[in-house]
Amino acid sequence: MQYTEILSYEDFQKSYPQFAHRNAVSLEENNGKFCKVLRFKDVLLGTYALPQKEEPAKKLVFGYFLTAEKLLLIGQADFLQKTIAHVEEYLADAPDSPARALFEVFEFFLKDDILYLQEYETQLSAVENELLQNHHADFDRRMLKIRKHLSALSLYYQQLSDMGDTLCAQAAEADNEKNRQLFDLFCSKAKRLFSTVQMLKEYSMQLKELHQTQLDMKQNETMKILTIVTTLFMPLSLITGWYGMNFAHMPELSFRYGYPIICAVSAICLIAEILFFKKKKWF
Repeated sequence: MQYTEILSYEDFQKSYPQFAHRNAVSLEENNGKFCKVLRFKDVLLGTYALPQKEEPAKKLVFGYFLTAEKLLLIGQADFLQKTIAHVEEYLADAPDSPARALFEVFEFFLKDDILYLQEYETQLSAVENELLQNHHADFDRRMLKIRKHLSALSLYYQQLSDMGDTLCAQAAEADNEKNRQLFDLFCSKAKRLFSTVQMLKEYSMQLKELHQTQLDMKQNETMKILTIVTTLFMPLSLITGWYGMNFAHMPELSFRYGYPIICAVSAICLIAEILFFKKKKWF
């Protein structure tokens, strides 16, 4: 692609030592996991951390170095060459400036993201339908995975928005209206994607609250049944305890019809309680 050159991180350090030491481009394993840009007098230097579709927390990182004459992409040659090849296939015409080339690279990474986020919405809708049908299998694991991915994507788009603001400010200070409009488009798209992720996170929170509400309702129903059963047998427990005191002089114990009468009284108590509970619609 015109105006674009690929360098390894080592070659960039050798060619531009005055910038490499500032850690704006840091591609080691534990660094460079953020999208960021630093402004210098007449150049921009930054990193782009691209989340993987299957696992957004894992990222492919490359650096970029933008001047008025050229765009340097810094990182793994294979990945960057494939990216440029795809961008060239995607473009209707060649970029007319290094800034346009950088914009097209960024735009290529975001072009299908709205469809990618719709897949998460589809997953959440499927989970919601299962909840409405009282199917709770594997809910916690699935929601934890989705929320983890959405959190990583939220951070990614927020960083892109901040990076886009910096690029717009640089173009405005250079009095380059064309570049400012390009990066403003990129910034606006990143902010829309960030808003979409925030809505999906809110959706996932609502599903979590729905799930918890259903669990609470089930627990309340169980407690209700246990309370009713306990209440039904409370008079019987009282009668049993009363006649289990083993006093020497209890005339009912020697009465011929004492046992049938106690059975009848117990049955009447049970029936009366059941009718009362039905009247109160507790059954």
